[in-house]
Amino acid sequence: MLNLKEEIKHIVRNILLDKFGIEVNPTIEVSPKPEFGDFSSNLSSLLPGECKLSFDEFANTILSDLIERKEIFKKVLRKDSFINFFLNDVFLFRQLKDVIKEGKKYGSSKKGKGIKVLVEFVSANPTGPLNIVSARAAAVGDVLVKLLNFSGYKADAEYYINDAGRQIEMLGISAEKRFEELHGEEIEIPEDGYKGDYIKDCISKFVDDEKVNSMDEEARIDFFKEYVKDEIVRQQRSSLERFGVRFKKWISEKAILEKFSIQDVVDYLRSRGDVYEKDGAVWFSTAKYGDDKDRVLIKQDGTHTYVVSDASYHKDKFERGYKHLIDVWGPDHHGHVMRVKAAVVAFGNNPQNLEIIIVQQVVLVSRGKKEKMSKRAGRFITLDSLLDTVDRDAVRFFFLMRRINAHLDFDVELAKTLSLENPVYYTQYCHARTVNIFNFAQEKRINLTDEPNLSLLTEPQEREIAKFILLFPEVVKLASERRDVHRIPYYLLELSKIFHSYYQKVRIVTDDVPMTLARLFLVKAVQQVIKNGLTLIGVSAPEKM
Repeated sequence: MLNLKEEIKHIVRNILLDKFGIEVNPTIEVSPKPEFGDFSSNLSSLLPGECKLSFDEFANTILSDLIERKEIFKKVLRKDSFINFFLNDVFLFRQLKDVIKEGKKYGSSKKGKGIKVLVEFVSANPTGPLNIVSARAAAVGDVLVKLLNFSGYKADAEYYINDAGRQIEMLGISAEKRFEELHGEEIEIPEDGYKGDYIKDCISKFVDDEKVNSMDEEARIDFFKEYVKDEIVRQQRSSLERFGVRFKKWISEKAILEKFSIQDVVDYLRSRGDVYEKDGAVWFSTAKYGDDKDRVLIKQDGTHTYVVSDASYHKDKFERGYKHLIDVWGPDHHGHVMRVKAAVVAFGNNPQNLEIIIVQQVVLVSRGKKEKMSKRAGRFITLDSLLDTVDRDAVRFFFLMRRINAHLDFDVELAKTLSLENPVYYTQYCHARTVNIFNFAQEKRINLTDEPNLSLLTEPQEREIAKFILLFPEVVKLASERRDVHRIPYYLLELSKIFHSYYQKVRIVTDDVPMTLARLFLVKAVQQVIKNGLTLIGVSAPEKM
């Protein structure tokens, strides 16, 4: 089923092709006020320069054709350069049957044509528990994968384990220091080490372990860096599953570099003339690919930078058959964008097939106070601690309500509130209310299989609800195409608001059986769309609250 805007666009496009032989893509918008119709289109941009007609003749020719389509439009009016479309009520309500027929697939499409997309997100260093910034990225990435698959793509979720850099060495050193501390020694953790008590928790079981105690310091550092890293990855996986986020694949940086090594990357780039040496380091000429400066590949001490790993990893992604890559990164990664794009180009891939999304910072606000975080100092709010305090559905909903490129203040007290002031509770209550209405109808022995007479739906709010329901495919389309995942919770909130208001105004189940059946059909469509939307954002649709 075409969504309403696409339906009108299709009609206007065909008129222009038939009457004038021109191909255009008209813009159709929801009218800001009822007196301007249900939808409107500015036709001034559609008049071709070579057309011999005046604008008035051009517009009136289109208008006369639209007016004849009475099965779709109740009326079509011109105001200045705008044409306003008023939908036929019979046509409008008849579309609801498609909503019920398509069920959980309503709002989906085949736009993606099965194109393989890899969405890599979270990918936090395995040096500590997941914090709330990573948690927001987890919610965004997970919903993006759902939206893409709902829109006909073949999207997979992937987690990249950064287990081959200096941070892992520092993890081992930090763990060794904590081990010494557990034995009563005074310690000083290096400035760039990890100071959180979670490391002590990880290794405390080895205090009396004979084998570990017999190791020299270097061997113990090597042992701890692998053990603590693996334990933290296990904890991260567990936290994400608790949050309702699962990945098709967890892939190791070390494993990637075994397939296409550091030397392989350097040799390949050197063969292209993209590598040079300066100040004892090996440099990648990223500036020629649009970066603001060249980047170091191999430092003076012989260790590699993230540029090498990123180059190897993205090469691997494309070689696995993915046509489009989406990386969801945290707010401190802006400076990495161009260097990764440069690597993609250098390895023969189109940079347009790599999309990088930056998810902005999250600050928890509790009773008006903002919590400060510092991962290295061990002061941070973990995903698990947040889930211990706030219901998972509320956490996901709140993380998704704001544009991903905007900072988010997470109001803990509001998220915990079980009242209609809480947006997720308000939305879930809408779904539960529809279920309760049907339970009541069954108690009244209403035969729900009888065909409803939708022409009985004459209340203005019924028309508003029907039109809003039929905008859902457009909302999904825009959320998917523009990566605006916040559109889904905002849509659900607005639909819930309209429905709650309608429920307060009219009796749905009454002794008037034909009217009851018509209104129940509308309620069923509301229920389906609310459930579909909540499913897309990974939030439950409770039947009782």
